[in-house]
Amino acid sequence: MFQNQDTASLLKALGHPVRLQIARELISGEKCVGEVENMLSISQANTSQHLSILKINGIVDCVRKGNIKCYFLKEPGKIKRLLAVLEKAIQEKG
Repeated sequence: MFQNQDTASLLKALGHPVRLQIARELISGEKCVGEVENMLSISQANTSQHLSILKINGIVDCVRKGNIKCYFLKEPGKIKRLLAVLEKAIQEKG
């Protein structure tokens, strides 16, 4: 039962287009909040909110570099494989 809850939480967190894009960007490595904000052209507050949801769900973690927070995927290989499986399923559907 707990595995289902964990899987559902992971999918729900990644189920938002902005959070999905953040995860895609972090596959290539650590990014600071300002970098994510600029890549997505969204406000700092909105960026921080999405990063917080990803962190709460165990998808990302962060390190402080002075007064700047930089985020990274906790398990980039797992996220990369998950996205590959989902994209393949979408391609096969069409």
